[in-house]
Amino acid sequence: MLTIRDLTIHVGNNQIVGIDELDIERGARLGLVGESGSGKTMTAMSLVGLQHRDCRVTGSVQFDGRELIGCGEKDLARIRGSDVGMIFQDPLRALNPTMRVGRQIGEAIRLHARTSRAQLRARVHDLMTQVRLPDPDRLARCYPHQLSGGQQQRVLIAMAIACDPKLLIADEPTTALDVTVQKEILDLLVRLSSEKQMAMLFVSHDLGVVRAVSEQVAVLYSGRLVEVGPSDAVIGDPRHRYTEALVAANPGLISSDETDVLIGQPLPTITGSVPAPGAAPSGCAFRNRCAYATDACEAVPPMKNVDSERRFTCWNPSVDVKAGSHGTR
Repeated sequence: MLTIRDLTIHVGNNQIVGIDELDIERGARLGLVGESGSGKTMTAMSLVGLQHRDCRVTGSVQFDGRELIGCGEKDLARIRGSDVGMIFQDPLRALNPTMRVGRQIGEAIRLHARTSRAQLRARVHDLMTQVRLPDPDRLARCYPHQLSGGQQQRVLIAMAIACDPKLLIADEPTTALDVTVQKEILDLLVRLSSEKQMAMLFVSHDLGVVRAVSEQVAVLYSGRLVEVGPSDAVIGDPRHRYTEALVAANPGLISSDETDVLIGQPLPTITGSVPAPGAAPSGCAFRNRCAYATDACEAVPPMKNVDSERRFTCWNPSVDVKAGSHGTR
C-alpha cells in the first residue's frame, strides 16, 4: 500500500535521510526505531509533505498507487486526515487549547465529509466511544487542559481515525505517558488497526514498545536503514551491531535466563551520540561508536538478505546474540 523508493531528505547540502527501499502492506504495522536524531520523525512527516520548509525531498513515495513526492499542497491536504491519519507525540501542542475537544474531533470530519449537525454529533460520540473515553458527551464539552494526558492522547487518536484512514502514522504517541496509560494506548492502537484493517507506521525510540505494537520493524541510524524484518526476529536475534546495542541497552528486553547474570552489573550503553547532519563518518555511520568496527567498515556496507522478509547492512554482524557468541559471517 505504501511504497518508498530512494527517499532522500536534504537540509542545505547535508543529507538527513536516505532510504533505498521500505514497504508497508495494507493492514500491516511497521515500527520505525532509532535514537533521537536518527531521522525517524523527519521520515514520517516527509511521507505526507509535513517536513520543514527548509527540507528538500526527492525519490518516490507511492500511496495506493499515487505518487506523493511532488504532489501539490491541495492534493496532500485531501489525503491527510482522510486516507492517512496522524498522531503526534505531544497532545497539548497538537490540540487547540481554545476549542472544546468534541468540536476539534468534529472539525477533522467536516474537512473531508459533508454531514448534518446531528450526524456529526453522533459520529463524534461514536469515535470517543471507540477510543474508550468515559462519559463522551461530557468530555466532548471539555477543553484539552481539563483532560488527563491519556485522555488527550485518546482525543488525538479519535481525530486521526475520524475518516477511517488506510494508514495511521503515530509519532511516539506514548512518550509523555506513564507506563500504565502507555499500555492502554498501545493496546488501543493495536485493536483499532486490527478491527479496521488499518496499516500503521509507529515511530519510537523504544524497541520494547515497538515489539508490543508492530509486526515488522525498521531500524534507522543517521537517516539510513540498518536492519528490517519481523519484530520478533530482529529484536530477538539482531544482526546489525547497532540493533544489538539498542537491545542490550533496553532492560525490558532482557530475558529471564540473563537476569541473574546481569544483576549488580552496569546496564550496557552506547557510547557517543548520533552524528549531526554532515558529520557522519564515511562508510558505516555507526562505526565510530561500534566496538566491533574493522577496516572494512570504512566502506558503505551493502544490504544483505537473510531471507525474503529480513535484511540488514553490517560488515561484521552478530551471529548468535542469545548464546552470547559474536563474530563475522
